[in-house]
Amino acid sequence: MEKYCPPWADGKGSMKLSCTQEKLNKGINIVGRIVSPRGTLPVLNNILFQTDNGRLKISATDLEIGINTWIGAKIEHDGAISIPSRIISDYISTNNDETINLELEDTTLYLKSDKYQAHIKGIESSEFPLIPEVKKEPQVVIKSKDLKDLISHVVFSAAIDETRPVLTGILLQIKDNKLKLVATDSYRLAEKTLNLEKKSKEDVNIIIPARTMNELSRILSQDDDQVTIKIGENQIHFSFSDTQLVSRLIEGSFPDYEQIIPKKSDTKTTIKVKDFANAIKMASFFARESANNIKLKISKGKNIEVIAISPQVGDNISTTSAKTEGKEIEIAFNAKFILDALNVIKEDEIIIETIDKSSPAIIKPLKDKSYIYLIMPLRVEE
Repeated sequence: MEKYCPPWADGKGSMKLSCTQEKLNKGINIVGRIVSPRGTLPVLNNILFQTDNGRLKISATDLEIGINTWIGAKIEHDGAISIPSRIISDYISTNNDETINLELEDTTLYLKSDKYQAHIKGIESSEFPLIPEVKKEPQVVIKSKDLKDLISHVVFSAAIDETRPVLTGILLQIKDNKLKLVATDSYRLAEKTLNLEKKSKEDVNIIIPARTMNELSRILSQDDDQVTIKIGENQIHFSFSDTQLVSRLIEGSFPDYEQIIPKKSDTKTTIKVKDFANAIKMASFFARESANNIKLKISKGKNIEVIAISPQVGDNISTTSAKTEGKEIEIAFNAKFILDALNVIKEDEIIIETIDKSSPAIIKPLKDKSYIYLIMPLRVEE
């Protein structure tokens, strides 16, 4: 058996540093999610460790999204190495020692702490793809919690099917002092608007991959940290705290969605979010076998019925208090699509605006004018 002889035994090795397990684990968690285990190049399965001005820089990329984050470390010798993401992530997250020493010899990274020691074979840092930098003036600065909130309101409406690539992205529009995110999969559409503190110098109209926005939302904090957004020719750059995220943009034109948003309605129903969500969930249990198909029976007066019928399971009717103005209507929807919107609306009450059983309906908070959710009805046999 080969004798285990870490480089610190004889004082050799290029990169040499020590770091707390907590910081190291946090840094790896920030970048590690974008690493694809099925990367076209072996090095794309890796995370890059690189010393940088007295700190440890940790990076990952899948050639579409790149993330850099910096953590505090005690650096003795500078250096860089890319290490397989899965093994280093599992090892660091399971290690419960307070401090971990890292030392590089050739392409092998040696790790030692109070109770554990290991060596992991890596790939030279020179083979790791360069994460591009957007060298432009900041387009806008926004609070982390505000951007996180914007993303959460729309990202679930983006398409998963890549038949129409533009629908797998989120439209980001900036005009004057308004920033708007829009997503649609052609069955539903979500639009969320934020008033900016400063007026934008120029208009922006770009499409960002929904996956990018999901990853960005995951690592954004729920506080007042500032996020700086830079937009290049075909890339967008988000910078916040000790982290940078760079992503490609989707080419193409986003649908002219505003023309499909109804300007009027024949029926307006005001209902409590919690009660309505519970009724929809109850109906969804019975709608699983019928593509989540549920029916809303909106009558004049104070009630709305949520109905689900399944030949295999049975049926369910939930009656919920509501205030309705206008004509009566029966209209069918995908239960999941309704719940997606209800889960992000923070107000106690919503308004449901409908025209007829074949026209799109609008769900929006009672008071908050910054959010609109459009949902197409389902066709059902009479």
